[in-house]
Amino acid sequence: MFYLKLAARNIRQSFKNFLPFLLATSTMFVMSYVLAAIAFSPELNQLQIQPKAVSMILMVGLAILAPFSIGISVYAYRFLLKKRSREFGLYDVLGLGKRQITIVALYELGMLFLFTMGIGLVFGISLAKFLFLIFVTILGGHVFNLSLTILSILEPLAVTGITFILLGIVVSWTIRHNSSLSLLHSENKGEREPKARVKLAFLGVLLLTIGYYMAVTVKTGETAVKMFAISVLLVIAGTYLFYMTFTIWYLQHQKKGRRYYRPEKFITTNAMLYRMKQNAIGLGNITILITMTIVTLVTTVMLQVGVSQATLKNMPYTTTLNALGQHSGEEMSSKDSLPSEKQFNRAVVTAAQQSNVSVTKGISYVDFGSQSVKVNDSSHPKITEITQPDAKNAQTVEIISRQTLIKMGNNVPDIGKNEVLIHNDNGHFNPDSITWFGHQLVVRGETDALKNFPIAQFNSGNASFIIVAANDQVVQQLIDRQNRIIRDGDPYQLLPARQFSINLNQTDSAKLVDAFTKLTDENMARYSVDRYSYLKETLSTLSGFLFIGFTLGLTFVLGAALIIYYKQIAEGEQDREAFRILQEVGLSKKEVSRTINSQIRLLFFTPIIIAVIHFAGSYVMVSKILTVFGVADSQLMLTVSAIVIVVIILLYYIIYKVTSRSYVKIVQRQV
Repeated sequence: MFYLKLAARNIRQSFKNFLPFLLATSTMFVMSYVLAAIAFSPELNQLQIQPKAVSMILMVGLAILAPFSIGISVYAYRFLLKKRSREFGLYDVLGLGKRQITIVALYELGMLFLFTMGIGLVFGISLAKFLFLIFVTILGGHVFNLSLTILSILEPLAVTGITFILLGIVVSWTIRHNSSLSLLHSENKGEREPKARVKLAFLGVLLLTIGYYMAVTVKTGETAVKMFAISVLLVIAGTYLFYMTFTIWYLQHQKKGRRYYRPEKFITTNAMLYRMKQNAIGLGNITILITMTIVTLVTTVMLQVGVSQATLKNMPYTTTLNALGQHSGEEMSSKDSLPSEKQFNRAVVTAAQQSNVSVTKGISYVDFGSQSVKVNDSSHPKITEITQPDAKNAQTVEIISRQTLIKMGNNVPDIGKNEVLIHNDNGHFNPDSITWFGHQLVVRGETDALKNFPIAQFNSGNASFIIVAANDQVVQQLIDRQNRIIRDGDPYQLLPARQFSINLNQTDSAKLVDAFTKLTDENMARYSVDRYSYLKETLSTLSGFLFIGFTLGLTFVLGAALIIYYKQIAEGEQDREAFRILQEVGLSKKEVSRTINSQIRLLFFTPIIIAVIHFAGSYVMVSKILTVFGVADSQLMLTVSAIVIVVIILLYYIIYKVTSRSYVKIVQRQV
């Protein structure tokens, strides 16, 4: 009982020292609880979304957040432990054994754990309900209540419990493996001047260069995600080595210049140099967190906004009815896959009558599909091979008839039977002729911008183009040539489909699609696409990503703010006596203020500059990963990136202004 009372008295009397640590653990608990509360909420089932998919996405966010929360809490406790070490050493000198000191420290952690739980639940429940309102608003739902569940408490409780167990191990080890003298003087223990390790500095720059090169030269496709993960690890390692070695070399190099002997330069350079080993890890952490924030927010916002725009571009009509002929056997040709035009039109009219929807403004045509082919760089390319979209020299091609484009409202010049036009969606393909699976076609030129055609529907980020043939019969012949060559069990065979497209309001679209789907016709396989339903379903899933991006971004910013705050407090305590001595030997208050501001600016703005450079290096890779999701708007990417970076810089500047005051107040107490 004595040790419990002593622990309570320590927290009460030194609450100012415990408060920053309590702020860190409570913040991490709150952010974990927010994600858990929504992930395990029964209200997800009441929203018109895919609850399992959204819940899974949120749990992925929890998995990412858990080790980050533990890391930030351990980082915060290191500073608290350094301030408490003197007190622990004094207890040892006064006769309290290390076992008893450890018990007191563990009691303190137990009380802090309870405080964290209490504060975290109060603020966590409030913030979770507020963010759930935002989440539901994004989805366009009408369920605004968020229930409190046991699982939503158990997950952050488990993470926080593991964190405090680790902290208990840390404090026990520190007390048992340090003498009374080392504990008494640990707070005032300084850093020796670090050595400039040229080889490690070179390795850091090399890792950054390799990481940037991989990010810039990565090819589009599923491998882009793997390459991204590897390049991220290289850049993270290179960032820490950069701060630990290159910055030390740079500061030591500054000591050789003439400007070094100016008071402001002299004090700032030496203060940073002698503590750079400690600063390096902190600066590296801040840089990585800011970079993660920018990448996370840009990616999730681009998915949310970009997919909406891509859907409108890829699905120019709100309602599309499709039909394939049903024929048994593996030897079905592409021509056999088409139901008759009369049969298909009859089905559309029947569906329209049953749903009481007018379809007079719709258009009917044959969709021949798209394919990825190998195209060599030549003015007379020979296309003879179907391939994967991410293969070398792969381009996505779709063949469509001139008459179909005219139905869609496009002006297309007359062309002969063996002549074609080219339309480039994403690339610069403009040959003089094309040999399409043994049949030579003369290219008459390029078409103008196409209207009402889903030109990017099948584009996965690689170059793509459209071949415009004279009519449906010519297109069918070209498809048959391709299929004859790749016929034997090859999955790349194209099977055309009848398609009817029209723009309707949401209600009529749903009624027509439902009626068309319910038709019974043994000779025709039907499927339909309702843009309203597709967009709602897609955005519901992406809203989970956006919410995670926002939550993780906020957590990363808060983590960076906490690290900065702890750095300011720790360095303020260390610099206070030094600045007092400097003033006593003749340094004016103006020079002291100028030196303080110079040091703060350098330490604060270096991470944000390096973080923006990191994002610039990853820009190409992030863009190519987004193309896998059909988001390939480069102008939108630039706009979103610029807005996110400006917002992060503003938040970082606010953090800088707030936390720098703590440093200045501590230092100027003796100035």
